Amino acid sequence: MDVLDNPAPTVTQVRPWHPKWGARLGATYFVHKAFPWLGHYFGDTTLRSTLAPRLDGIVSWGGRLPAQTAMRIARLRKLPHWHLEDGFLRSVGLGKDGSIPISIVVDDKALPVDAGRASRLELLIRDAAGGLAHDVGAPIREALVAHKLSKYNNLPHSEPRLAPSTRRRILLVDQVFGDVSVEKALGAPSSFDRMLDDALASGAQIVVRTHPDVIAGHRKGYMTERASKLPGVTLMADKVSAAAILAVVDEVWTVSSQMGFDAILRGLPVRCYASPFYAGWGLTEDHVEDRAQLAHARRAIARPTLDQLTFAAFGLYPVYRHPKTWAMLEPLQAIDYLVEEIATTGRHA
Repeated sequence: MDVLDNPAPTVTQVRPWHPKWGARLGATYFVHKAFPWLGHYFGDTTLRSTLAPRLDGIVSWGGRLPAQTAMRIARLRKLPHWHLEDGFLRSVGLGKDGSIPISIVVDDKALPVDAGRASRLELLIRDAAGGLAHDVGAPIREALVAHKLSKYNNLPHSEPRLAPSTRRRILLVDQVFGDVSVEKALGAPSSFDRMLDDALASGAQIVVRTHPDVIAGHRKGYMTERASKLPGVTLMADKVSAAAILAVVDEVWTVSSQMGFDAILRGLPVRCYASPFYAGWGLTEDHVEDRAQLAHARRAIARPTLDQLTFAAFGLYPVYRHPKTWAMLEPLQAIDYLVEEIATTGRHA
């Protein structure tokens, strides 16, 4: 596929909730330092300080302290504010290794992981459920699955080392303690305890996916320490891709991990113990605590198909740009680019 020659968005590509192309935008020092390429997404203009005069608005990245500071300044200055994050299809390498994302999301309502209020993504999923997005979403989903893609694509597709079993195999996804998405998705440490307790009572083969840093003792997980002391529970920290893991399990249980989204795309049953963006739409089995009931009631008015959800999350919500030319890309073009990069670098076995 040929990429667009003009890096500026066309009329059909403009998302009306985004800042205007070329707007004067402020950002914190953290954003300036961590994402020097970010201005290419807003008109090839230099992002300014949050305290600069005559700003058209302020952007922030993620949900930690710098983002909270940017939001407070925007409120004090009565300026529009936009939340920024990586798209759900990001790159081959990791961001901490300097890999530039092929997509970002820009949200004028909330972070996509925030179930406490309706994000722009939630509104797009609701609207897609009332339209005819199947034919557009299906090719995106099929390409992602066929090419074994996820948000990050740096790990090999080697088969995980698991003991054979005739029982149903359930994957429980642990997360690094303090993960912003857990609290934002209205989960808590107790959500992981309930998930593990339910799994123990199920009679299934239990596999806990944990982070290698947690196994090594560098980070803390929510349930790895407890799970490691339980007979019959397998801890899996193999450095293999999400696709490789999902190919050898029958079901996925999670609190707020994107692994659940990857599983849905591949047709696996998914149980959620909080409210990630893909939960509450009738596509997952939801076991949430009381404080998440409002979010699920809000989403219950729409029942998108899997392909409508795919279209909203990968088609309507993100902006894709070529990491070298900054030309805008369609979702299938972004997939092609990552597939070519993987083939060129030989990252996958």
